[in-house]
Amino acid sequence: MIKEFQQNKKYLVILPLLSEVKRVIDQSQPILFEQPTTDENEHNTKAESIKELLLTGQNIATTHNMYERLVRLAREGLLDDYHIIIDEVPDVVKSVSSKTKTSIEEFYLKTGYIELEETGLVRPTNKWRQNKEEVSDTLNSKILSYAETGCLYLLGEHMFVWAMPSELLAAGLSVTIMTYKAEGSLLTSYLNKLSLPYFVKSSEFKERHFKAAALELIDLQDIPPISKLNLSHSGQTKGMSQYSYYSKISGALKNLRSRQLKGVHLDDILVTCKKDAWLKQENKAGVFARNSKMFHANWIANTTRGTNDYAHCSHLIYLYDQHVNPVVGRWVNNSSRSFDDAYALTELIQWVWRSRVRRGEPITLYLPAPRMRRIFLDWLDDDYNIIHSQIQLAA
Repeated sequence: MIKEFQQNKKYLVILPLLSEVKRVIDQSQPILFEQPTTDENEHNTKAESIKELLLTGQNIATTHNMYERLVRLAREGLLDDYHIIIDEVPDVVKSVSSKTKTSIEEFYLKTGYIELEETGLVRPTNKWRQNKEEVSDTLNSKILSYAETGCLYLLGEHMFVWAMPSELLAAGLSVTIMTYKAEGSLLTSYLNKLSLPYFVKSSEFKERHFKAAALELIDLQDIPPISKLNLSHSGQTKGMSQYSYYSKISGALKNLRSRQLKGVHLDDILVTCKKDAWLKQENKAGVFARNSKMFHANWIANTTRGTNDYAHCSHLIYLYDQHVNPVVGRWVNNSSRSFDDAYALTELIQWVWRSRVRRGEPITLYLPAPRMRRIFLDWLDDDYNIIHSQIQLAA
């Protein structure tokens, strides 16, 4: 991406981390990039800063958390003459809050604080805006904030989700998303739902080289005592209240620590599972970590991507059977098993490559969920998968 910047074009580059923003700024010269900043003395916000940079035609590097502020600027036409490049697939659909159907009907709809369109789009009413302080102890202010962006939907009568607006994906002279196994992302299904044309550029050569390295560097292992447990998100949620379930996990991890991982520094171990199962409160172990002798290993979310902070880790424990949220899958019109597996593989690969394998160093990967092992091994054995792809949205 950096090598292909041209002097006569204007770029808006959106990256996962501030460290990547700095890298673009430092390595793109003689092409100059700016990043939005805040100025406490003049009470300027990042939204105001990025608007000023756009108005003056600067090349801009910023992070994914600016999406909501970019929506208004796209609607004002300020991105029209920019080439937009997004590094890593953005969260096109993310959960904001879950409520019971009764709670939504009684507290939000019947009281007149929100209105619903046929598409599920949530509109806040003036009544909520005018009384937001008085009802803040009952109504979720985060829901109001997201609804004000015009990007909040109610799915399945109980789940509020934020969806990336089509204006942002259709903005600019071009939009390029640099991603990893695009077919397993919610993005492509969402683009299809929006009927936005796009094409995928990919490299078979890079794919073959990538998988050859993976076969050489990854030692795949099982954790037999827990391989029959339901490790999906819902399975873990239910299992956290069952001693027979969580004690098997903590006991298996304790044995792993005492045997196969004996002598491995905890800082070199990377773990994922449901967050409150590992970390109940700050510095307090959840039921999976308690008695495991591994509480102080590195825990990260199973959807973590775009960080190099764990590139030293040599031993990985993936306590998840990954699935697309079924409500979200239905909403993007893709509930197929093949897509669910592709999604699981994409997220798993992203997570595994947070480790030192990204530096070409060997790792041991413990993958107790049989489905996840099958998906991963099928990918390694498949001679025709495409990776390191770019999604190019049609102008």
